[in-house]
Amino acid sequence: MRQRRRPRRSAILIAAGLYLALPACTAEPAAPVFTESAPDPLAAAFGAAVEEADVPGGAIAVRRDGETRVVPVGVADVAGAAVTEDTLFAYRSVTKSLVTTVVLQLADEGVIDLDSPVPTAGTGVDGDASVSELATMTSGIPNYSAQPGLGGLLTAQWDRSWTDTTLYALIDGVPASFAPGSSYQYSNTNTVLLGQLISDRSGRGWDEAVAERLTDPYEMDSVVYPGDRLPPPGTATGFQIDEDGTAEALPPVRASAFSAAGGMFGTAADLATWAEILGTGAAVSADAHRLRTEVLARTDADPASPEYDAYGFGIGRLDRWIGHTGSGLGFQSLAMYHSDTGTAVAIVVNATGPDSDLPARILQDLEEEILQER
Repeated sequence: MRQRRRPRRSAILIAAGLYLALPACTAEPAAPVFTESAPDPLAAAFGAAVEEADVPGGAIAVRRDGETRVVPVGVADVAGAAVTEDTLFAYRSVTKSLVTTVVLQLADEGVIDLDSPVPTAGTGVDGDASVSELATMTSGIPNYSAQPGLGGLLTAQWDRSWTDTTLYALIDGVPASFAPGSSYQYSNTNTVLLGQLISDRSGRGWDEAVAERLTDPYEMDSVVYPGDRLPPPGTATGFQIDEDGTAEALPPVRASAFSAAGGMFGTAADLATWAEILGTGAAVSADAHRLRTEVLARTDADPASPEYDAYGFGIGRLDRWIGHTGSGLGFQSLAMYHSDTGTAVAIVVNATGPDSDLPARILQDLEEEILQER
């Protein structure tokens, strides 16, 4: 394994780049039990990792040869309800990998030209970055979730409604970070624009396109985008871990605050299914998958980037794994595929805190147990 970065200090994140020092919101969760009934090395190791991070609960799902095993641990809410295989978690930025997969499908069909500029008329976003530059985080378009105005909107009304126009307005007047194609900077605005492009070119909402092309045909039945609604029933409560390790519940936020950059929810098992589809390229052409997995750029230029060795077209590489991660406002997730062994893994937890790359850290620490899982 490569040398790990030190955990980045973060308060409440929306995907990458939003740092807010917010007051406590609701009660602490009931004390979780992590390892009491752990029957095997993976369950014991995952339970210990979640407990060490002071996270209330989570789940790990390992998929190989068409079979998925889910290990839920800890608690899902302040009442102390146990996390189960059916508990929903916010996928946050893993959503980007589904959205960009639809973009590649539309490109395969000749509907989208990956080298053409993304239309920004009516968005207020400046620039002429191409579709590929948005998907690879090389557009230079500022990150809406890194702007201080977002924190004020949230704290003024946690359950407020959001539109993409509201998100674009947060970067109004903010200069481009660099010329398109000249560097790397992780920006949620990129994928919101790609969601709009899907809607414009397909004639349906980006979430409808994702459902029709990916989650429905691959029977990921739990996966949903609530849109301008609060999280669906069965979703775990998101928590914030304070510096002293105290977990405090966060108010629910509408999925539209994340839009195409991070608004999807689902179970750990369905996320493992997606990790396999993403890693094998099952949903796109061979040429598109090669574009995705062979043309990746290092992420060193952006210190605030999620932890990847390199990032490509809506996909990242971490050691020998490829896939995507997500983090923000009480939830963190990971969907990765290990091509050497045909192993897919999903990790979801219901907390954000000092380590905004916790699922990546857990993957690194538990790799041996994960790869030996049968």
